[in-house]
Order: sequence, then C-alpha cells, then structure tokens
Amino acid sequence: MKKPILLFAIKFSVILYFAACTGIDKYTTAISATPHVTKGAWKVNLFTEAKNDRSADFAGYTLIFETSGKIIASKNGEKITGNWAEDDILKRMTINLDTNDPALTKLNNYWDLSKVGKSGLSFQNTKNPSDSRLQITSL
Repeated sequence: MKKPILLFAIKFSVILYFAACTGIDKYTTAISATPHVTKGAWKVNLFTEAKNDRSADFAGYTLIFETSGKIIASKNGEKITGNWAEDDILKRMTINLDTNDPALTKLNNYWDLSKVGKSGLSFQNTKNPSDSRLQITSL
C-alpha cells in the first residue's frame, strides 16, 4: 500500500520541479536593451507619431547611450545631453534629453522594448502603444 503512494509522491515531485524551473525561465531570460545600446553609436531609423512618419526629423542625429545613464545626441558638432534608464522587469526605457529641440523632445518618454535584433531595437510609447514607435539602428 505504501509503494503506490511513494511512487505518486515521486512523480508529483518531479512534475512540480520541472514546472517550477520552466516558470523561472520567464524571469531570468528577459530581453534587455542595455547590453546593446551601450555598444557604440545609434541613429533613429524610424519614428512615428499618431501613425505619421516623423523619421526625417532625426536625420543626422547620432545617439550614444553611456553605461553611466547619460545619453548624448549629436548633430553637426552640437551635443545635447540627458539621462536614460532601463527597467528590466517592465522592459521599459526612459529617455530624458535636456533640450528644447522639437524633434529631440519627442524622444523624452517611457518606451516599451518590443524587439531586439542584431543591428537594431524597436520601442513603443507606453502611454499609447499605437501612437508612437521608435526604432534605432547601430552605426
């Protein structure tokens, strides 16, 4: 009588163990933008606002994301600095550039990371995902 209960307990323990390990993988293999954006310079490849393509507003700008949390946007020798941060749990990046430039102020937002590729990253506006999209490409 004890043998079937023991076998059931062992099977149940094995199933529970594998179920727990599978659930943990969701949290330990999260996609992060930080290892990508901190390597080199980036350009805005795509920026849409209210479904209108505004990518041309960012022509000539180069973005550098430093590991210290500083971001530098440069164009024609002019440098604009600010801060950036990533929340790995929410998969969200915050950009805050210190500028009055109408194009660059559009980047000042919370961006949900939607895709990580070999040469680029895609984001969506967290307030209204259908409103704004941002895609950056490495140079």
